[in-house]
Amino acid sequence: MRSHLHYLLLDGFDPETGELALRVGAYAEDTREAQILRLKLHLGRATDPLQPLRRELQTHVQMPVPPIWDKGLKIIIRAIEDELAAEPGRQPQRYAWVRTQILHPTDDRRGTLNHPVARQVEILWDWAQRFDQDGDAIRALELYERMLLLAPQHLQALERMTSLLRQMGMIEEMLAVVERWVKTKPDDANARLRQGEALLHLERHKEALEAFSAVLKINPAHPLAHLGSAQAKSYGGGDPCPHLDAALELDREATLSVLRETFDYRVLLPIVGETIYPLEELPTLLGVSPGEAKAFLRERGLPCNPAGEGLREPELSRWVLIQNRYQLLSVGLHWLAPTPRHIPELP
Repeated sequence: MRSHLHYLLLDGFDPETGELALRVGAYAEDTREAQILRLKLHLGRATDPLQPLRRELQTHVQMPVPPIWDKGLKIIIRAIEDELAAEPGRQPQRYAWVRTQILHPTDDRRGTLNHPVARQVEILWDWAQRFDQDGDAIRALELYERMLLLAPQHLQALERMTSLLRQMGMIEEMLAVVERWVKTKPDDANARLRQGEALLHLERHKEALEAFSAVLKINPAHPLAHLGSAQAKSYGGGDPCPHLDAALELDREATLSVLRETFDYRVLLPIVGETIYPLEELPTLLGVSPGEAKAFLRERGLPCNPAGEGLREPELSRWVLIQNRYQLLSVGLHWLAPTPRHIPELP
């Protein structure tokens, strides 16, 4: 089955070993199934450094090295050898540019070699967009990252990387990218919202509140920033209702949807002297049937303690307060926390 060559991407050069890492992307003619060949060329030897590439292409895709690749790789190898000969030539950072190079098998205009930096950025953006549109998020992220080596403040790339990492659930990586976005444009509300969202996922509620507060300083009527602030305050044991009231006024439908479906009613901080109620007491505490109590736990976000053995009083109180205040249930719940057995110590 014949394949079509798609691209040749340089993965970097190791000056200590003399290895130039690269990969070739190809597509099977009948299925459009992606095929990736990874290999290393060894520089500084008497043999032809392109021989491993010639052999791999002949073996796996039954094709010779395209003339553009042959010429381009020889230019790149010559540039690397000139760098090695300079003083000091073995510093790895001197070869960061290698990772920004991509070659098209037939079109010089779609390869980065011999173009000014600004044009190289455009070419890498083009490749990243194509991978993105094809649903290849991993490859798109790689190309966006390599583009940022040339244009570290490219806002569109930073924003798109943030979205892709968010979709993939890679929250720590998302936070690292969004912080670069915030540093580049501190007053960008979308950047601050994504920063706050990532920090909430990582349960860093104090920093999340700072991010959302930064948005509200610029736009006090931003409903998402109020929702984020409410979640951050709730995590810290504070009162989320002022922010929830504001969000409800600004966007009632979205706020009620969040409170019913995604709001996290946990209090992350331990509270000295708090009461834990056994799960079997929940129907009596709330005056509901056992089936309704189970539905609250399963479908309405009522949290159990981490061991699943009961309900923390601060979390139960918060949950009941919000359900009643915003009329999230068909009936109101008549429950108040009883007088504590002893007065908690102040932190």
